[in-house]
Amino acid sequence: MVAPAAGLAVNLALRGALLAMLAEVFRAGPDDHRFAGKGIGARFAVFALPATMLVPALWLRGGRRRPYPAWIDTLYVSLFALDLAGNVFDLYDRHTHFDLIPHAHGGGAIAVTAAWLFGWSPAKAAAASIAGHALLEGQEIASDVAFGLHNVRGWWDVAGDLGAGAVGAVAYAAAYQRFVRGREEGARVAPGQIPAPGSLGPESTAGRRR
Repeated sequence: MVAPAAGLAVNLALRGALLAMLAEVFRAGPDDHRFAGKGIGARFAVFALPATMLVPALWLRGGRRRPYPAWIDTLYVSLFALDLAGNVFDLYDRHTHFDLIPHAHGGGAIAVTAAWLFGWSPAKAAAASIAGHALLEGQEIASDVAFGLHNVRGWWDVAGDLGAGAVGAVAYAAAYQRFVRGREEGARVAPGQIPAPGSLGPESTAGRRR
């Protein structure tokens, strides 16, 4: 098992990179060709950045009885970092289908995070991720119409994003079931075994919710 300190170091490094990229967005300004018509600065400052505090907030609310879930938090924060990196490094504009990568990873990261945090079955978490992704695409279309932004390039863009998100959600959920949830279940039933600290999600003590 990787030491908790290593997981925390990676988590803090990713959060630092996210803040550095956001600083670049504000330094360059909304007229920079990478960010023009996307509302990147406002979207990240108002919505995405506070959203990255979900796991720390839930951990603090739980009384910090378990080691900090740095790897789950890193996976969750990485979906915001990858999206922002695509804009800062101009990957969305230079590569037409680059957006399929962050949408697939984002759908998968949300599915795994939801399964771990709320004790959902991977199938339920994947379904919730797919539904949430559809709502997000609807929000982007609405914001383009209401505020004159240019985040959605057409029906084919929406279809590709939703398809990639669904594939990512199912693939990540399946991997979580195979390599994490299955191991946790084995650890609970093995006689005389005590799972390593931090190896189980919060559902291990709260019971399963299907």
